[in-house]
Amino acid sequence: MKIIILIIFLITISSCRSQVEIPKNVIELEKYIEQNDTVNLRRYHRNFNSDFASDWKIHNIDSRVEIGHWTFGYYFEWTRKKSDTTINRTYTLDINGNFLSCSEKRELNNKLLSRGGVYFENGALNYISQIYPDRTDNILAVGKYEYELYNNGKLVSIYRTRHLNHFYMLTEEKNKNKVELIYGIDYLNVKE
Repeated sequence: MKIIILIIFLITISSCRSQVEIPKNVIELEKYIEQNDTVNLRRYHRNFNSDFASDWKIHNIDSRVEIGHWTFGYYFEWTRKKSDTTINRTYTLDINGNFLSCSEKRELNNKLLSRGGVYFENGALNYISQIYPDRTDNILAVGKYEYELYNNGKLVSIYRTRHLNHFYMLTEEKNKNKVELIYGIDYLNVKE
């Protein structure tokens, strides 16, 4: 009887141990955070953002925090300067260290210029959507939307619109006259 209880105990312990095993990438990520190893943190970010540049500086890291409703993970805020503009980019990772989302905020002299999402496809930067606020009668409203499109890590075009708040709307036939190409080539063939 004691042998049967011992076997059940060992099976229970071994099955519990396998259920809480921490993925190797999270162990590495925790080590980089603990050592403030920005070189390896940049490399880690390149796993899901191959265009992640070396001029980003770490501004804030929150480990194992609530990133959504009862969802825990990691929150990284990176900063860089582009002429007079400060760009703050936030990456959110789940508790296993997998990429969830990214957003960007741009400021000029500590005043908000724009904010929006950063989107990736197959691990490469695809586009950045930015909402530029407009102050009318002391009420903050949307002034315009801009969509920056990237190909192989290079900015290829910027589209501007007043009312189209989703990327897919840019290419809808009924919206072609509501979209303005303000930089680069007509990558989406919106103006044809």
